[in-house]
Parts: sequence; C-alpha cells; structure tokens
Amino acid sequence: MNIAFFRYSLFNRGGDRLSLAYANHLASIGHDVTLYVKELETVFDTSPFLKIKRVPCSGRIGCLYYAATHCLGHDVVIVDIIHLHCLLSRHNRVIYYAQADDIEYYDNFMVRALIDCLYRIHFYKRNPMISMSQHLSDIFVKRYRGIEISTLTTGIDHNLFYPDADPELVHLKGLKKAIVFMLRGDSYRKGIDVAMSLFSLIDADMAEKMELWVCGESLAEDMFRFTVRNFGVISDERLRQLLSSADIFLYPSRHEGFGLFPLEAMACGCVAVTTAAIPYAENTPSMLVSPIGSLTDLKENLQRVVFDSSFLERSRVKAFQDASLYDFEKSKFAFEAAVKAITHGFDA
Repeated sequence: MNIAFFRYSLFNRGGDRLSLAYANHLASIGHDVTLYVKELETVFDTSPFLKIKRVPCSGRIGCLYYAATHCLGHDVVIVDIIHLHCLLSRHNRVIYYAQADDIEYYDNFMVRALIDCLYRIHFYKRNPMISMSQHLSDIFVKRYRGIEISTLTTGIDHNLFYPDADPELVHLKGLKKAIVFMLRGDSYRKGIDVAMSLFSLIDADMAEKMELWVCGESLAEDMFRFTVRNFGVISDERLRQLLSSADIFLYPSRHEGFGLFPLEAMACGCVAVTTAAIPYAENTPSMLVSPIGSLTDLKENLQRVVFDSSFLERSRVKAFQDASLYDFEKSKFAFEAAVKAITHGFDA
C-alpha cells in the first residue's frame, strides 16, 4: 500500500514515538510510506525505508491550510489529531488513529467544545478510527456511540526498554531514591502543574532521601528542597539507562489514551507512581495509583516508596513482570491489519 502519515510536528513525546514506530514498521515490511511533517526535531530513529517530506507552509495555520487544500495522492493518510482528519478528508482518504481523547489536551471550555463538535461530525459520518486502547474506544462509544472503531492492544518495545543500569548514575545517587520525571509534552494533560505543587509539599526529611532526575525541559536546581538533576532531551538508549538506574517514575497525568512511559519505566525496573488516568493501572498491582489531581494521595504514595526500601524492591520485581505482558511486536502487526481492512473498506 501507498501510505502517508501527516503531522504538524515530530518531537520526543510518547505519541511521536508511537506514530513513528508504526510508520517505520510499515515501511520496513514493504509498504510505500511517506511521513509529512512541518517541524521535525526528534531523537527517535527513522527507518531508511521511510520517506520524509517537510510540509511547505508557514506555522500551524499554514499547515492546516495545506492539509485542507491538497490531495496528497496516497491510498490512505493516517493522522492522530481529530481536526487534521476533518481537513485532510476533503481531498484524501483518511484514517484517524486515536492516541488520546483530544478534548483533554485543553482546559479552555470553548476549545474543548470545538473539539467535541469535530468528534460528533466524525462519528455521525461513520468515519473509521483506529484506537490505541479499549479504554479509549469505550470513551468514544459511550459519548458518541462510535461504531467504526478498530481497537488495538498497545505494547512497548522490549528491545529498547530493559534493565541496563549505568554504574555512574547509580553511584551519583548514592543511598538516595532517584525519581524520574518527564518535563515535556502537553503540560495540562500530563499534570505538570500537579507535579510542581507536589514537589513544593515535600518536607526536609523526605528531601534528604530523594533526588529528582528531569528529562526534557529543565527545572531550576535550587527550586525545591531536594536535589534536582537535569538530563535534557535524551536518546532512547540513554533513557533506558536513566530509568534502569533510578527507582521511581512519577507520572501525574490527567488523561491518557494508553500511557507508554510508565510501562517503559517499569520494564527497566522503576516503580510507577501515577494516577487513575492510566487505563491499565487498576489491573496492575505494582503501580501506585492516585485519583487524578490528588496531591495528598500522590504524596503518600511517593513517601511510601522513598521511605520503605523493602516495599520498593518488592514492587520493582512486580513492575518488571507486569511490563513484560505488553509487547509492541504484536501491536505493530495489528496496526497494519487495521490499516489494510479500513483501506479495503474505502475501496469497496
């Protein structure tokens, strides 16, 4: 098949990783795959078989205009933002690959209402969708009575994420518990403000026993009572070493279509302290789960793994076992099958 992926940007977020991984897979098994992108700055690997075309436009508005006015000439175009589906489908056959409920990217009421309207149009027209999780499909079925949904079971790449501690990092933290925090992505949806409030509540006793390892953007190193180390934007290989050398992965998200990062951290041996926004959390005993936005519960869970080393080690073993159940090898072939089925439906 001749397949296109269309995105405004490709950076270093979980959603970027997943879309690129599927594009790489389809290209590597013989499909003619082109990635259209306006802003490209990523540490993720791209397949030598994947064609990359920069969208010739100025800014986000220009990219939206390009999407609305061009026939790209492919069998199918795959997007992961609902408004791009609405625009590109004017001149192309488009599949919406839902990685999240796009309403939850925003806290502005008017914008949320607009995105809700686009979803209602999408499902009214019975447009096809690939969903990254049953949890996300259930949201769309309940809210919009969506029926044209192909649901995947998303996994992680165990060839990339496995225990691989860096002796220097282990030595660096000493007897303290190292907490990894991803300061990147969509700040509202990822609960960055929740994390900042949580950090300000950490007292001197707890601060002496922990340090924070930050990936992505930087935090001021004297901002809180505890040690802060900034690692910046790092490769998958370095992220694996960081997670393998740390103890805890903090992920206070407000909404996830699935949530790759906690599983990747667990596969490297971290214990995940997160929220009920993670769809699989309630069925994953090794995760320490708080109600969304609850500072009290997040702090209690964080304290438990920081102060109780025995509990931390038991949870670490369970976390590794839980993560092993999610395998991207299965996901990528299921994604290809869903794209084929939908494309054949367009042809019928």
